[in-house]
Formats: sequence, structure tokens, C-alpha cells
Amino acid sequence: MEPHTVKVDGDVSLEYAAAGPADAPTLLLLHGNGPNWRQFAPQLRTFSDDWLVVAPSLRGHGHSTLPSSPTRADLTVERLAQDVRTLLDHLDVERAHLVGNSLGGIIGLEFARTQPDRLRTLTTFGTTAQLASSRALVRTMTTTLRVLGTSGTGWLAGAAIKDRAVGRAIREMFAVADPVAVRLITQNIADYDYTQTLRDSTVATLLLRCELDRSINKNLVSTLAALAQRDDAEVVDIVGAGHFANLEQPDAFDAALRTFLDAHR
Repeated sequence: MEPHTVKVDGDVSLEYAAAGPADAPTLLLLHGNGPNWRQFAPQLRTFSDDWLVVAPSLRGHGHSTLPSSPTRADLTVERLAQDVRTLLDHLDVERAHLVGNSLGGIIGLEFARTQPDRLRTLTTFGTTAQLASSRALVRTMTTTLRVLGTSGTGWLAGAAIKDRAVGRAIREMFAVADPVAVRLITQNIADYDYTQTLRDSTVATLLLRCELDRSINKNLVSTLAALAQRDDAEVVDIVGAGHFANLEQPDAFDAALRTFLDAHR
């Protein structure tokens, strides 16, 4: 699939892939910190019969670019969300069904906080609405990135996945991510809280809870409590899936997502 390019901010351009009928509802797929749009290549194929499926690479990921001397301000969740809004405007998409993995899910929560009118539904996986990482953990993560780079970090992420083909795909995506971008984003998302947004949101929400994504699952208590107060929120468990559920358990992932989307189409 041949990606396209759109300029979003100064000299920053995003690559993105799109498939499906132009007049169909839009399904927007956002990856996490390290991968790129290719993480969602299977869903671009399986959902494009009756959805306009759009998957960008966030700035500094894949072949999307960065400012010449990026700072933390260039890689905040707010800035990344603005890039995505610019892409939607470029495609004349007023509202989208947003599916976000990890960082992509946080961007979805930022949309729910600042521009809920751009969302038809929100689906997250590998994402918690609240995180408070210790300084020691953040220091360890950023030091690892400095020492190993994105290639080494991707190797660690891929090694944790049982399916070798999926692990290899994750390593390949991490290898082309800009290490500065990944490091600055890691710092920016170390401490945040969208639980009030999630609790008050009127955007129908699906949380896909992945059995083997233990580092996220142990931080889901406040997220689940917020969702439990809403009638338009669902939690579906994906058995045998880790952080990259759409690649690790694609059949279960696609089935759960399709059921939710069809209910809110």
C-alpha cells in the first residue's frame, strides 16, 4: 500500500495510508510510541470494504518528519493531536471513529477533552487514562533509549511477543522511528490524567483490555472506574494479546472492534 504525505506544521509532514470508499464513515487508526501506520496494515485491508480507513504515522515515526531541532513542546500530546486534526481537515473528514493503541489512545482522549465533536466513537487498547510514572522509571526508560536507540528498544519490545513474525514487524517499525521523538514523547506521557474527561465524555467508548499487557493493566483501576459510571462505554477482554493486540490476536481484535463500530455506525 502506497502512503501519502500531508504537511501539518511548518516543515513537518505526515505520511499516511488510506483505503476504502471516500463516502464511507471514517475509521482513524493511531499507533503508539515507536511503531508507525504499518502497525495497522491488517486493519486497512479487513475494514476497507465498508469504511474509509486512515492510518497516519505520527511525527518522528515511520517516514513522518520533525522540526529541525525538536523540543518537548514539539512532541506533546496536544501537538500530536493537532497534527491529526490537520490531517482530518485535509481529507475533509468532519468526524471519525478513532482507534488508538497506547500513545494513539492518549491522543484519542485528548480529542475527547478538547474536540469531542470530531469523534463518533473512541476505542483504545494498551492505553490507560491515568499514569503517574516515577522519576526513576522515566530516567531508566530514557537512558535505555539513549543507549540502545530505537532499534535496540524495538528489539526488546519485539522479544516480548510470542509470535516471531509480529515481533519482527515491531522491531522493523521501531528501527525507523526517530530516537529523539520517541524519547521526548516518553517524557511527555510519563504523567497525565484524563479520568475526568473519560468520566464526563458523551463519546461512545470501547476499551479493549489485553490479557498479557500487564504493565498497562495494573494501571487501569481509575480508567475502569470512570467507564463504569457510563452507559455508553464497554470493556472487552482480548485473550492471549499483549500491547499490540491488533497484530497478536487480529481475529479477536477485529471482531470486537467491528461489533462495537456496527452498533454505533
